[in-house]
Amino acid sequence: MRRKFSGQRVAQVWDEIWNRGLPDGIHIAPRVSWPLALLPLLFILQLLTPSLTWITLFLALGGLAGLAYAWVRAQAQALDVVRTRQGSVMVAGDTFGEEFRLINRSGLPVLWAEVEDSSQLPGYQPSRVVGCAAQGSFRWRSQAVCEQRGVFRLGPQRLILGDPLGLFRLTVAFPKTEMLLVYPRVVHLPSITLPRGNTSGRDRRRRPLMGSLRSPSVRDYFPGDSLRHVHWPSTARRGHLMVTEMEIEPSGDLWIVLDLDRRVHRGQGEQGTLEYSIILAASLAAELLAGGEHRSVGLLAAGADETPILLPPQPGQAQLWQILAALAPTQPGTVSLGNLLHNSRPIFGRGRTVVVITPDAGDGETRREGDKEIGSWVTELVYLQGVGLASSVLLVETTPSTPSTQPTPPQKNGNQAAEAIQSLLARIDVPVQILQAGQPLRAALTFRRTRRVVRTTPSGGVVVYEVEEEVG
Repeated sequence: MRRKFSGQRVAQVWDEIWNRGLPDGIHIAPRVSWPLALLPLLFILQLLTPSLTWITLFLALGGLAGLAYAWVRAQAQALDVVRTRQGSVMVAGDTFGEEFRLINRSGLPVLWAEVEDSSQLPGYQPSRVVGCAAQGSFRWRSQAVCEQRGVFRLGPQRLILGDPLGLFRLTVAFPKTEMLLVYPRVVHLPSITLPRGNTSGRDRRRRPLMGSLRSPSVRDYFPGDSLRHVHWPSTARRGHLMVTEMEIEPSGDLWIVLDLDRRVHRGQGEQGTLEYSIILAASLAAELLAGGEHRSVGLLAAGADETPILLPPQPGQAQLWQILAALAPTQPGTVSLGNLLHNSRPIFGRGRTVVVITPDAGDGETRREGDKEIGSWVTELVYLQGVGLASSVLLVETTPSTPSTQPTPPQKNGNQAAEAIQSLLARIDVPVQILQAGQPLRAALTFRRTRRVVRTTPSGGVVVYEVEEEVG
């Protein structure tokens, strides 16, 4: 143990000698140790048996080691790697690219250098082995298709090189990182049936001038109801607050409620219900926010960390990009749709529209959690319908051959379950549309950009030109 500790201490001392005066992130270490280990041996041999041979070998090895160390030391603080992104908006399915530049400010050439990149974008491999002339630079480009939405780290990088003799290794770290946000795809949706009677945002702004029609019915008071509508005779008779039901149409405000419960999702990628549901949510938000009605759209979901994704309804393009940014890193969680709707009752308000996107075609039974009886999402929709919230459901189906991402208990046939849900909700005037996961849909969110293209000629020349393209 003492010998091992002594060896580590000697190695630490030599490491401090090699890297004295160098900043953090730059490290020099011997690549091979035998030439340096021979130097003290030759010195001892010269003391014991003096000979010109030992002196010659000692000076030769010492001189070569000194030159090799001086080479990497001269380049240690004279190298830099610069990366430049091409394009600022990335959508799943788009091609992401970067341009890299190795800059050598020293008077010695970089004969070889390995650029190691630790970016997290799937399928993206910008690492290269490059070279660079003295006082020069070298450029290269790397591309990859953004096959999935999400937030991905770009970088950090390491530059690994050595001297011509291969005696020393120089490692230069570039810890700078940046995040790449890949938005979910936005597509043209088939005709979506929203609850009857919903009005546009313009109509909602005119409604106070038209007034509201009073209905002869009364109901229990709910948080958020105006005290002006309290029906005092019924309140006195029943012993708790009762309010007059106001006959108004649902407003232009719409909540998109996305089911992210991993237990009900099946399949992988866009053929699976999770990705397809996220695409539907993004596309519906884009259609309503960018349309001519100027509606206000909000988003409600509960992902992997069980913290609700809550974006209150707002109008405009800025709200669309906020919704897309919230959907980009979303991962499935364990919060059921029924629990999400139940816990979110106070935030919906009244007179709004709720669109539920889910693959869950359960049987609608209630269940008990602790001392509370929590209804399924169907039961919650019945409740919301009763307090003045119009609802609509997009039910995402998969083919029977689609594998499940999580083990699930046996369920009845998917088509039968979906049709049963559709029939049940039709009784309370909640439209249900059944959509097939993986159904091809045309991209709707597109933008124009200019991309630089590099081509080589048969004679070895390089032609650079710019191409303007529409992507999405």
